Amino acid sequence: MPFSLKPLRQMVSGDKTVDSKLLNLLGVQVQRTLAARLIYHLRRVAVDKAVKDKVDELRSEGCVLLPDFLPPEHFESIRREYLPLLDNYADKWTVYKHGPNTYEVARVRDFDASLLPYTYQFLAEPRLQGILQAVEKRPLHCLSGHRALERLTQGPADGPEDPETKLHSDTFFTNHKAWLYLSDVEMDNGPFVYVKRSHRVNLTKLYYIYKESCARNLGSRRIASEELERLGLQETIVTCPKNTLVIANVAGFHRRMRGRPGCRRYAVHVSLRVNPFTWWRYRSPRVD
Repeated sequence: MPFSLKPLRQMVSGDKTVDSKLLNLLGVQVQRTLAARLIYHLRRVAVDKAVKDKVDELRSEGCVLLPDFLPPEHFESIRREYLPLLDNYADKWTVYKHGPNTYEVARVRDFDASLLPYTYQFLAEPRLQGILQAVEKRPLHCLSGHRALERLTQGPADGPEDPETKLHSDTFFTNHKAWLYLSDVEMDNGPFVYVKRSHRVNLTKLYYIYKESCARNLGSRRIASEELERLGLQETIVTCPKNTLVIANVAGFHRRMRGRPGCRRYAVHVSLRVNPFTWWRYRSPRVD
């Protein structure tokens, strides 16, 4: 087999795993995890006093909810401009099958701001930007990362398993996702589930990271009940009324629940993920 430099490049990349049995046996995934966290904690960032309590909660717990995030008029305007896009711009929607469920997503940047003025206004909202910049520790703009409209439809109860219903961690370094829910999130429509404080690193978690990297090493790490029990952590089901903003550090453990067939939920979604080892490319916001 010819020698490949790919695993060495992966060591300092944002790739979820390293494709080398030897390097994984030597603990490279644990080393990447610790190095990424060290780089993250060494960076300094200014935090707006208006959002400091939410930033502190997100850093501590890994997940935060902000009910009634937008004024009612603004929120309803987003709903009104969102719903016609499902029928009138079908070519801009990408459809994924997650087991029995159907996940439809359209990037905000693919629509002119004149079609989604209130959605663009939400994405530039100072509190949203303030929280995300503080926890990402880098400057952001309205369309930073993946900004999208999404619709999740629950499929047949006897269908195949949705892989997103398995507890998992997206990747080994700190990164965040946010949802502004445009409909009530109830048990029937497959709510988000998060394990608070599971984004933190300790010896038990590092042991399971090492164990996984030497075994299946399939990317997003699936979490068995044994690990959750040893960590002494529990799941929190995030049911909430519409107009709730949810932000989570998805290096922590999370999943979505299986819902009732035919039920739907709608959201504006933000996903932020950059290579933690190229920190110099992302100048931190000024520290006061």
